[in-house]
Amino acid sequence: MMASSIAPQNWQQISSIRLQQHQWQSSEVLPLDHQIPRQHLMNAPIGVVENFGLLLSRDVYSEGDSQILYDHLLSRRDELNHDFLVMLDLWLEDELKHYEALRRTYQCLSGVSYGEMDRSFQRRIHNLEPIQMLLQDEFTILVTLMFDEIGSVYSYRRDLAEYYRYFGTEIQQVAHHLVKDEGAHFGNAAELLLWHHPHRLREVPALLTEIVALERRLGKYYQVFFLDHAQEQHRFPPHFNQLISQVVLARLGLERSPNPSSLRQLWQWKPTGQNFTPFN
Repeated sequence: MMASSIAPQNWQQISSIRLQQHQWQSSEVLPLDHQIPRQHLMNAPIGVVENFGLLLSRDVYSEGDSQILYDHLLSRRDELNHDFLVMLDLWLEDELKHYEALRRTYQCLSGVSYGEMDRSFQRRIHNLEPIQMLLQDEFTILVTLMFDEIGSVYSYRRDLAEYYRYFGTEIQQVAHHLVKDEGAHFGNAAELLLWHHPHRLREVPALLTEIVALERRLGKYYQVFFLDHAQEQHRFPPHFNQLISQVVLARLGLERSPNPSSLRQLWQWKPTGQNFTPFN
């Protein structure tokens, strides 16, 4: 696993807000020596093994990029509420757990060694500059976190249906834990906004519009965790960002929730003529 440049600080794990965290361990879900049964690889639909490997080759590292964002935010700790710092430690702990679980998934699917993954991560170029508008203060960071994490909830639900489910119970469990954790992060960010920034909630709709526009304008992922979905817009239905923005607003009590059938489309949608959403 990559070395942490700044380890979680464990700010006494005491918060005035009840923060959620699901308890699980990568080693218990997917041991280092896990092997996918050959029949799963043989029976997967055409194209699924190859495309799942490509998807993991990206998702592994975007989860690891959480360390880059954490280090930046921790360098600004004096600007941040104590509750935010407690949440941030829990968030990093989960994201690095995702990084490790996805490394294990990627290794047993593709055979890429852990050493090569480490070298690939070290070669990455992380650039926070293009997303500076999202990092103005705790308020903008929390709204962006809500947007990013709920997008990941629906993205991983789709990936579970299209890829993870073909490769055995252990691999499926990884995806289930990812979905639960990202949902908890979404909820924790919402609680912090409602508790510490209620006077700014009226700014959220306009900020979400700016986030969506920025993601579209950037057109690529700058390897700093936020807006990693910019690299896979072709895998989402055209109204994806509109719906997840509505979910954010509903969680904050600013709008009605989307109807369930619309939300199901976020992980059931497929490009015309395809049985799954290809990597490219």
